[in-house]
Amino acid sequence: MRIGTFSDGTTRTVAVERDGTWRPLAGGPGAEATVILAALAAPDAALASLAEAPLPPGFEPVMPFLPARDPFCLGKNYRLHAEEFARFNGDEEAVPPAPVVFTKSTSALCGPTDPLVVAPVLAAGLDYEAELGVVIGRGGEAIPAADALAHVAGYSVVNDTTARDLQRTHTQWYLGKSLASATPWGPVIVTPDELEPFSERRIGAEVNGEARQDARLGQMIFSVAEAIASISRVVALQPGDLICMGTPSGVGVGFDPPRFLVDGDEVRCFIEGIGELRNRVLVREPAAYAAAGTE
Repeated sequence: MRIGTFSDGTTRTVAVERDGTWRPLAGGPGAEATVILAALAAPDAALASLAEAPLPPGFEPVMPFLPARDPFCLGKNYRLHAEEFARFNGDEEAVPPAPVVFTKSTSALCGPTDPLVVAPVLAAGLDYEAELGVVIGRGGEAIPAADALAHVAGYSVVNDTTARDLQRTHTQWYLGKSLASATPWGPVIVTPDELEPFSERRIGAEVNGEARQDARLGQMIFSVAEAIASISRVVALQPGDLICMGTPSGVGVGFDPPRFLVDGDEVRCFIEGIGELRNRVLVREPAAYAAAGTE
């Protein structure tokens, strides 16, 4: 099943794809996360309750929902990316022996076609990172890896946008990963069966039409199941949690010299079988910075 949130600029609705068309999910109003998670938990019931008429013209995908908690993220989860990041960061060890887990603010999340508006003071090392997003359907703690995939409701695409200069300055990654409304995800969520064969699905990114990242999901160092097991061993997972599974090589910081994003760049991140994000970078002085200064 493929499900997402759509808007015409005024009205938002959850819709499911059936027979090549998107149809609103019938039933009473509710928070998008609640509606989507319920549908992913019971796909047959959701399909049976779809409206007969398709979405009218003008409705486009927006962020599926805003998670209640900060997304969990994995760093250095593709071998070649781990090596290119180690060169940038001066790490002695490239490939981690265990999952590198961090979080980013929910305020960083935005939709699949939203502009990425970044203040000039934060845009010097702006980088893209195409990633697989894992939406948790069943919560739990200390989940064994052998059982972990049963807790996955679906998959999506994430661009884990990063300010590399902040990442290096602050050592911890939270601030460099939390630029406001600069981490798009979507365009939809697909159930796991839609992504088979999982390991062969391509993941990648383009900047202004130029291919930068191109890999297969099977090249992740730590699998989705291992990530769920590692996180839930310490923090109990909840329905609606979003886990971002790390990015392949080819990010801007991996080039010599680095090829960071600049004003006007269009970034396309995709995963075969899910869809794509298309976002334009706008380096602008937000009102908050204009009012408070940039010191």
